Amino acid sequence: MTCAPPQGKRPLVAVASSTGSIVDTHLGHAREFRIYGSDEGVVGLIGTRPAPQPGSGDARWEGVAEILSDCTYLLVAGVGRKPLELLAQRGLTVIEAEGWVQSLVRQLYCGID
Repeated sequence: MTCAPPQGKRPLVAVASSTGSIVDTHLGHAREFRIYGSDEGVVGLIGTRPAPQPGSGDARWEGVAEILSDCTYLLVAGVGRKPLELLAQRGLTVIEAEGWVQSLVRQLYCGID
């Protein structure tokens, strides 16, 4: 996988997951985000952050952009066009994926196991 690993002012990866094990949550249904980082080559969970309340339109996506302002990537099971575009404008790359969280996050850090 060719990627630019998270670094600098955006060193983290956010994940929408109902279980913590797999990426299985649509961005519109996310209640929280699990935040991952890498320290000396070890990728791991740093913590969780609550998602803004659903149903508030663009204010929700602006809130997501603010909450995840230190993240390069956001892994979700699905995302609509409008939040995808708005978050991209704010510097957050949203990736639709399904699979094991640890494996997908490691791939984003360019193969760190």
